[in-house]
Amino acid sequence: MNNPWLDAPLADYEAQMAQDGVEQAQLLSDIFADALEKFSPRSIAVLGCASGNDFNRIPAGVSRVVGVDINPECIAKAKARFKSRFESLELIVGDVQDGTIAFTPVDLIFAGLILEYVDVPTVIARTRSLLTAKGRLITALQLPGADSSRVSPSPYPSVESLEESMHLFSPVELRKVAEASGYIQSESRTVVSAGRKQLQVQVFRASRRSTQLTGRSGNRRAGTFQCQGQ
Repeated sequence: MNNPWLDAPLADYEAQMAQDGVEQAQLLSDIFADALEKFSPRSIAVLGCASGNDFNRIPAGVSRVVGVDINPECIAKAKARFKSRFESLELIVGDVQDGTIAFTPVDLIFAGLILEYVDVPTVIARTRSLLTAKGRLITALQLPGADSSRVSPSPYPSVESLEESMHLFSPVELRKVAEASGYIQSESRTVVSAGRKQLQVQVFRASRRSTQLTGRSGNRRAGTFQCQGQ
């Protein structure tokens, strides 16, 4: 079965995210920029990076940027826009659920509005081997709205079709999944877009116990999750 993200034109998705009544694009960008300012990472990865719209919020102190997206059109545009911007830019076409997605661990991973479309336990567990020992995972989950629609009404049929594969995930359940993967939640807050869309922002860091179980290669031992192919 084809992934609907491969059939949604980039221009349609970006217009949907920015349109009146949705306005999630700016909110996500602000969440990302706030995390970069607060934690001052030297290296970052963005899961579901699209065309790199948020990359223009990355400060000079970040020397290495990794972007992952399943849509090759998005990655091609991100490369064209930012290939000369950063000291190191690594752009990967692929599904974040796939164990073959690999990159050297970074200080911060940002996963904004992507967990609604993936197997959450799989993705959260795999992020542990992609973070440095003191790294942080920042997530942004969409919260249920007043109506039953998960994807806002859209003039773009390709975007509306995404609703079939979208599953809202509870912030409480995400915390449980993250703790099972060796994280501790250090922050959780609700933010609201200008279009009244609510997102839950959660910050996770490695627990001391999981750090002690991590070898130099970044793979976890003693019966805990080991990320295959990474």
